[in-house]
This record gives sequence, structure tokens and C-alpha cells, in this order.
Amino acid sequence: MYDIKSRRLALNMTLEEVGEIVGVGKSTVRKWENGMIDNMKRDKIALLAKALKISPLVLLSEDSSSDEVEHNITTIYNQLTPPRKTKVYDFASRQLHEQSNKVVPLVGATAANPQVLEYADAINDISINTDVPNSADCALVVRGNSMETDYMDGSIVFYKRQEMVENGELAIVEIDGDGVTFKKVIFDYENQQLILRSLNPEYPDRILKDNEYRIIGKVVK
Repeated sequence: MYDIKSRRLALNMTLEEVGEIVGVGKSTVRKWENGMIDNMKRDKIALLAKALKISPLVLLSEDSSSDEVEHNITTIYNQLTPPRKTKVYDFASRQLHEQSNKVVPLVGATAANPQVLEYADAINDISINTDVPNSADCALVVRGNSMETDYMDGSIVFYKRQEMVENGELAIVEIDGDGVTFKKVIFDYENQQLILRSLNPEYPDRILKDNEYRIIGKVVK
């Protein structure tokens, strides 16, 4: 069964955003993500495939046997004109490459300088498929030198989306909704605050109150 939810998250999309494109509510999208697609109409399959940037054939295969899908694909392919056959071949080649090599979206930049924030907006649908950790969901470009020498300015940092991390782990942190930074996090439970610590000892700690930050994800290698 195709993992609709993982694909949606990889594209940084919400249930509502997918639903708007397909023309259904978020509860319907959630049902599809849970595998309830038996009664899904063909026009919705086409729109969902468009929203997820995949071929409709990937979704159609969920309610058909393997032999039937292979037959349908061959039948459709043989009816296409040569230019369209080339497009199908190119798409299938990309799918095979993604299947063999984990791909995550590059969603923006993260500040390594503790006094400067970056925004994590998508960068023109750019994806990373080289040396991607198995647990990674997204990637960011490091800006600044406060996390050297482990993470140099301009390098790529991978992270797994999660709202909690362990004390002392490296994390992507949003501050006051104004941008994101990349730091080692130290929880000061007694004073109800978070300490953002750089790996570069030249930079001082930054201290935040509990209502001033949000953990976006855990950095993974």
C-alpha cells in the first residue's frame, strides 16, 4: 500500500492543503492515509496524485492485483505517442531512483549563529538524495559557523520531525515564530527555560522561556 501520509509530510503539506487541491475535507484525506481508498473515485485519484506529485498509477495499484496493474500499465503505455512514452519512461526512471535512494525535501536554511534566525521555507521543490539518513524527513542548509567544526557554514543538516528531543540532543528550534535555528538543547527544568548551546565555544548560550520556542525536529546522521 502506498504511504500517502509519508509522501504528504515529505512535501511539507497539511491535511487541509491536500484536501483543498482534491476538493475534499481533511477527514477524507486522513481516511485515505489510513488505507480506506476502496471507494475512491478516479477523478479524486487523479487530483490526489497531482497534489502529491506522483503518478496516478501509483495510487491505482492499491486496489488492483500486481498482474492487473502491470497489464494496465502496458496497455496504457502502448497507446501513447512516442513523446508521451518518453515522459512516462522518464517519470518511471525517477521513481526507481527515489525507491533506491531516499529523498527528502530541502525546506530552507537554519541559522547556526545564535543571534540570527532563518526561515524554513521550501526552496523551489529542491530535494536531497545523497547520503540521506534513514530516519530523516527533511533537510536544511546551515548558515553561520557556531556549529563548527561538526557542521560547517553551507553544509546540509538532516532532521526528523518531532516535537520532543532528549536533553543534550541537537535540534531544529523555532523561536517566537520568527525563524529557526540549529543548536544543542539543554532543558533547565528548575527554571522552566531552554538553553541553546553552540558547538563552537566562541558563541555564548542563548536562554529562552518555555513559551518562546518550539522544537521542530531532531537532527539525525
